[in-house]
Amino acid sequence: MQIHLIGLNHKTAPMKLRERLVFSNDILTQALIELKGKTSSEILILSTCNRTEIYQNSPDTKTLISWLAKFHKVKESALNSHLYCLENEAAFRHASRVAAGLDSMILGETQILGQMKQALKQSEFTGSHGKNLSNFFQRVFEAAKLVRSGTGIGASSTTVASTILKLADKIFGKTSPTNILFIGAGEMTELCCKYFSANNQKSLTIANRSIVNGQALAKKVGGQAILIGDIHHKMNAFDIVISSTSSQLPIIGLGMIEKAIKLRKHKPMLLIDLAIPRDIESEVGELDDIFLYTFDDLAKITEVNLKNREREIVKAEKLIEEKCLEYKSQIHQKKVTPYIKSLNEKFEKTRLEELTKINKDIKKGIPIDEALDKFSKNLTKKFLHTPTKALNDHAKQENMDGIEFLKKIFNLKD
Repeated sequence: MQIHLIGLNHKTAPMKLRERLVFSNDILTQALIELKGKTSSEILILSTCNRTEIYQNSPDTKTLISWLAKFHKVKESALNSHLYCLENEAAFRHASRVAAGLDSMILGETQILGQMKQALKQSEFTGSHGKNLSNFFQRVFEAAKLVRSGTGIGASSTTVASTILKLADKIFGKTSPTNILFIGAGEMTELCCKYFSANNQKSLTIANRSIVNGQALAKKVGGQAILIGDIHHKMNAFDIVISSTSSQLPIIGLGMIEKAIKLRKHKPMLLIDLAIPRDIESEVGELDDIFLYTFDDLAKITEVNLKNREREIVKAEKLIEEKCLEYKSQIHQKKVTPYIKSLNEKFEKTRLEELTKINKDIKKGIPIDEALDKFSKNLTKKFLHTPTKALNDHAKQENMDGIEFLKKIFNLKD
């Protein structure tokens, strides 16, 4: 069960590079099929706003790196200093930390586990997975579940939504209800919507390409739904805009916000861009009375709260290390399994050969007691031939390690 991965994340690569390497849902299937055609390995691609990682059961990471650069039209030299390459136990430890939310920008966030499970389903759908990746990720998910249930990592208030609410309180005042626009109707949007709806906001509006999906989410949170195309004319009505779509191009441009802030008579706006690639043009943040934050910015804000959870982090890391030991043990077990099978087959072959011989002797009239004695002696002699020869060879070479190993195998006393 050899598993190797290459990847980059928010710790190793800037947002400008991360957003160029995103695999949107529209191209992920194509990418998996294309990569599968270049290697006979099992393949899984995990692509989120924080990371792009490729897992395979082959040590040929050069092919992965070359393909990744070519697929996204990025120079390979621009990737190398930002990539990490991990294998086996190190890959398992990393994947488990990711699944448990320990490697996320917002420590303990729960969305990543669902994204990893979806990545596995996508790999299965394209025929890119196999028993090695399935076994690997099943153990990863078990480790993540253990951390979630055994620690308070996911129970902290430093979530994306709570961080945004704290920013809003500073800008608009803690007791001032606001009009909020959510762009997109995905899982992240739903999590934020539910959080804000419980905090007595003035209004919640969902803008989505599919009005049906937007209305479904709006119904859950007591809001209303509009089409994304309508935000051009209604942007000025919102105090807070939270955007999280899979668009490959910005949805909110400089001109749109310039017009909105003018109509608002320069009343402040809080813009939160949770998308990678970004939904909001970066120039928007240079406008007066506009407070623009990206996912990276929110992560930096929450870092100050990490000290409060150091004890939980230590507990989580310990649980993952225990799972790593189990995984390492399984890898070693799989290495010796073929030899155990070969040993069983060899002994069984010897037993059947001797049994055939003794049956012939019995048919010739040899007494059963004599036949059984002969059978047992011959079997013992043949079973002991190889280890006895090995002991003699090690003794001649003064190889005490080999002798100690054989003593341990056969439980021999000094």
